Amino acid sequence: MFEAPILDPARFTALGEAVEGRVPVRDLERLQSALHDAGGEIRYRVEGLRTAEGLPALAMHVEGNLSLTCQRCLSAVPFDLAHDSRIVMVKDEASLPDLAEEAEGIDAIVQPDRLNIAELVEEEILLALPLVPVHPDGGCRPEGKAQTAEREHPFAALNRLKKPS
Repeated sequence: MFEAPILDPARFTALGEAVEGRVPVRDLERLQSALHDAGGEIRYRVEGLRTAEGLPALAMHVEGNLSLTCQRCLSAVPFDLAHDSRIVMVKDEASLPDLAEEAEGIDAIVQPDRLNIAELVEEEILLALPLVPVHPDGGCRPEGKAQTAEREHPFAALNRLKKPS
């Protein structure tokens, strides 16, 4: 886990504070299984704010370039991460909205006693990743083999055997 502040969420949102930083991709432990290469860094910004209803909320932005593993060919597939989200914090589970009532692009969580920025950033990155990273159609190539323009029909060899010479 990378070094990031652990904050009092009530104070952070009431004062409208902001935290931003950079983290090397190799320091994001939970992300490692999805990566092809752990190079690069992620930039993040977390702002505390209040909703129109007066609820504490966070506005988050994470961005960076990741090298994910293509699930078709198992080679590297670049992924440009640029993710914005809003998180509203409520007092208890009873105050959480039903999923059908939750506004698009706004998540609700129970307000924690302490806000671990490192965990929050890593979770947002994980949520922004594609479920199945793949190259665009036709982008996968077996390593060491160039794709040919035309493939020989599988029964062409049989056809040559059938014809007299």
